[in-house]
Amino acid sequence: MSGRPLEERTVTYGSVGGTQAVDLMTYPPRGYRPLELRGRVGHGDARWDHAVEQLLTGGVYRGAGLAVRIIPATGEQDAAHYLPVSYDETGQPVAAATLEVPDDEFSPSGERYVRPGDTVIVGPAVRGRMLYPLPGRVVLREEAENRVLYAVGTLPGHPLSGEESFLLEREADGGIWLTVRSFARAAHLGWAVANPALGAMRRSIAQRFVRALSGPIDGSTALPSQRLAEAEVVAEQVDAAPSSDAVTQGDEAAAIEPGEGDRDPQDS
Repeated sequence: MSGRPLEERTVTYGSVGGTQAVDLMTYPPRGYRPLELRGRVGHGDARWDHAVEQLLTGGVYRGAGLAVRIIPATGEQDAAHYLPVSYDETGQPVAAATLEVPDDEFSPSGERYVRPGDTVIVGPAVRGRMLYPLPGRVVLREEAENRVLYAVGTLPGHPLSGEESFLLEREADGGIWLTVRSFARAAHLGWAVANPALGAMRRSIAQRFVRALSGPIDGSTALPSQRLAEAEVVAEQVDAAPSSDAVTQGDEAAAIEPGEGDRDPQDS
């Protein structure tokens, strides 16, 4: 088993698709710790298009400061095996797993979207170089007009065992929210002593995912928090400059001008 390529190996937990259980936070898989974090990432069509692309191409990981490598699924069974049973709002199964293999899809910029069966390797990075690979498998992907979801399960070599899902939703008022849900435990006894630290790390990274999707984009105004940071940089430059002419008043006003689109993400 250990000699097989990573992309041919199976996930290290049994409850595939378990992040979609309505009672996950109350009744997670036995021995696993659940986590749920929901944050607002912006507003409007430009923000939605940007968030969908970043989510489905792995950009959400890069935006959170992680390096990412995606190995596309090969072979019909690899992709089909990870299309699990779907559930309704009460947690009852409503559709059996399907053997249909989705075609490759690409973003407007030409990047390939992840699909079930893909192997996703992420990890902390220095200057874009991955320091510690954390391998996972895309086990679920669903799309609707105002809802995009995919989930990744852990593979051998990951310090955790479990699953993490990303749900992007657009509400009636145009607000866009990201919900990160997961359940996890140490993959083996050697990591069990680090469980508290790993739990804090999971929440911190989930918060970074929200911030990653709320960053500046073309065709959209910066978030208020981002404009404030820009204004502080401008103020520092003014203080350091030999004369006040280095930055005009018009430049400062533009940096803090209220936007009409996005608002600060509200991490819960």
